[in-house]
Amino acid sequence: MSARAATDRPRPAGRGVLPAGTGHLVRLALRRDRVLIAVWLTATAGIVLGGVAAAEATYPTPEARQERWEQLRTVPVFVLFQSRAFSAGAEALAAQQAFAAATMCAALGAVLLVVRGTRAEESSGRRELLAGAPLGRHADLAAALAVALASGAVLATVVAGGLLAAGLPAAGAVALALVTASAAWVGAGLAAVAVQFATGPGAAAALALGVFYAMHMVRGLGALAGGRALWLTWLVPNGWLENVRPFADERWWALAPVPVWVALAAAAALALADRRDLGSGLLPRRGGPVRAKRWLGSVPALVWRLDRASLLVWASAVAVTGLVVGYAGAGAMAEYADMPWVRAMAAELHVAPADTFFVYVVFAFVFPIAAQAVLTALRVREEERAGTGELLLAGPTGRTGWALAHAAAAFTAPVVLLLVLGAAVGAGSGAGGGEVWAGVARFTALTLSLAPAVWVVVAVTVLAHGAVPRLCAAVGWSVLAVGILTEVAVKAGLVPEALFLLVSPFAHVNPYYQSVPAAHALLVALAAALTAAGVWALRRRDLPV
Repeated sequence: MSARAATDRPRPAGRGVLPAGTGHLVRLALRRDRVLIAVWLTATAGIVLGGVAAAEATYPTPEARQERWEQLRTVPVFVLFQSRAFSAGAEALAAQQAFAAATMCAALGAVLLVVRGTRAEESSGRRELLAGAPLGRHADLAAALAVALASGAVLATVVAGGLLAAGLPAAGAVALALVTASAAWVGAGLAAVAVQFATGPGAAAALALGVFYAMHMVRGLGALAGGRALWLTWLVPNGWLENVRPFADERWWALAPVPVWVALAAAAALALADRRDLGSGLLPRRGGPVRAKRWLGSVPALVWRLDRASLLVWASAVAVTGLVVGYAGAGAMAEYADMPWVRAMAAELHVAPADTFFVYVVFAFVFPIAAQAVLTALRVREEERAGTGELLLAGPTGRTGWALAHAAAAFTAPVVLLLVLGAAVGAGSGAGGGEVWAGVARFTALTLSLAPAVWVVVAVTVLAHGAVPRLCAAVGWSVLAVGILTEVAVKAGLVPEALFLLVSPFAHVNPYYQSVPAAHALLVALAAALTAAGVWALRRRDLPV
């Protein structure tokens, strides 16, 4: 055998640190998820940079900074859902305000990357097909974690570079960048464990994100209670990240448990993966009845069965959060509704001072609800790629009915969640000292008024599925990311309000901005037109693509 032939022989599996074939799967994941990674990094970095880099514009005077400091001290619900502030400096206050959104967005992207590289590949059957190649047993998990962790490092570099370029203090910039990246790393570890339990990719992502949000709330409860209860903030990774204190006497040692967490999560995921079969989960699927009910023999009923678990989980989370917001906010607003900054904010939002906090929270919740609507709208693409859509269309079902059934589910889901949110906030407010039924009616009307903006995002996703199916996920998430980033930018004074009104449907349902008359009706008409165009495009292309 020649020397060249000897060097070309494949290396035996198991001799390296990583499972055999991990490098190949990493390159495959980078190519497959390049759009998702780019959108995720842009959105997360935009949240941080848009808020912190414009700190001087947000809090231009010592009086403004002191006013914000008083808000955080007098309205503890901000601490519950955002984080504590450790300094009255402009940068520290802006970092406090961006903490929750930045860490949640960072964790979301990492969870999606790990789930797509593991559980989604198993569910589609591609992982079993690749098992015929010289791949290690855990190559997919190792590759997914490598991509997510490396993307988190890139995120830290981008955030730190942007903050330093804006002239912010180096220590605070690096600390905030590491906090953001650490949230991604924590989310990747959670997802690696979640995919071992759940059978479907959606359930795995929901499980990981649900645990991350629960840890955020545990941190918030400890910070809200204060005093001796502050030890609760050290029980969860979210509390470690909060205690880093960017731009306020940084505690670098608070980041030390993060790599330990990631290592333990990866070890646990590997151990659990050895205890299950490929394609299955540790949580067994519940067997269905032998005979189906007659009303299930339709496409809308099938779509309902596919989407109901996700909707019920989201509705439960929204209900619990809404009750907490309503109960805690009622007491805070009863005490602080007469403060000057509350009255000023109420005048800008065109609401009563007692409703100021609730309106602020409700408009913040529209973005995660829109994210769930995008996930529901993308279900039809998953069915197409898996081949089940083609099997269904081989019968008496037409493309129009199939597409409209999935679109109807995506349009209905945010209405249900917004209805639950309004009812929960109203009920919580009533339990905190207000009138229950009046509060439910008032806040439900407010939350339902946001539905047309979410429908436009869903309709754009439907249009993308019909016209550019391979890019429909990127288009749907990009539209949502543009809505979030432009709102952050316009509040920070980085872009004019006219641009926000032009590119984001959410601007037209927010009373803070001067929208055109009949904005809600125009948004509904736009959503209907985009949906019709998407169905028309689907009827005229090949399937599957």
